[in-house]
Amino acid sequence: MDNTSDEKNLKLLQKVPFFSSLKEEELRCILPYLQEKKLRKNQVIFHEGEPGRYLYLIRTGQIKIYKLSEEGKEKILRIFGPGDFFAELPLLDGGNYPASAETLSTATLLSLNRENFLNVMSQHPSMTGKIYKIVGKRLRHFTTMVTDLTLKDASRRLAGFLLEKAAEQVHLSEDQVRFPLELTHQEIASLIGTARETVSRSLKQLQSDGIIEIKDRYVTVLNRDALSEAAR
Repeated sequence: MDNTSDEKNLKLLQKVPFFSSLKEEELRCILPYLQEKKLRKNQVIFHEGEPGRYLYLIRTGQIKIYKLSEEGKEKILRIFGPGDFFAELPLLDGGNYPASAETLSTATLLSLNRENFLNVMSQHPSMTGKIYKIVGKRLRHFTTMVTDLTLKDASRRLAGFLLEKAAEQVHLSEDQVRFPLELTHQEIASLIGTARETVSRSLKQLQSDGIIEIKDRYVTVLNRDALSEAAR
């Protein structure tokens, strides 16, 4: 890798919670282990059931983690973007990937193989607690997802999805938040477990109620309290 890539990769490592506590010189020792991959849109990274050999860090692009039913129906479990990482669990337990991963856009990923990942962990034991804390947080996310699928209807799940996206953004005011609608209605439907038509209908209803506004592929939350109430 050239110096420019090294600096970009160093900044990315500093964003990953279990690497962030390491000193810069320690992080620079990890850089030679990283393999850069440039991927096209809709390219499969790995399939569920394959041996879990790599941790992936996202420098650019969006990645969906998903499972397929026996009938081939897709359920998106999580979507990750720049600065995120995924596929850490198989590196810890030596198992297979529990789900599949695919790009939603062109992407640049960095991969770190299991042997090097475990070597870094052994050299820096302080990482262990942070890694398991992250794994626990992600398990809680999936528990909440299962609960929502069981107890909430599609319109409330959609409102919850919009609230989650809004929480990641800079607020326009105390009550208003604006963010890009980067996913298609079908991708949102797969993520919240419903049909595309239901997503389209529910978005129109939220707009009609004056809770959100959608223009030029951007969502503006006009009334966060009302959106929170719609998600309950």
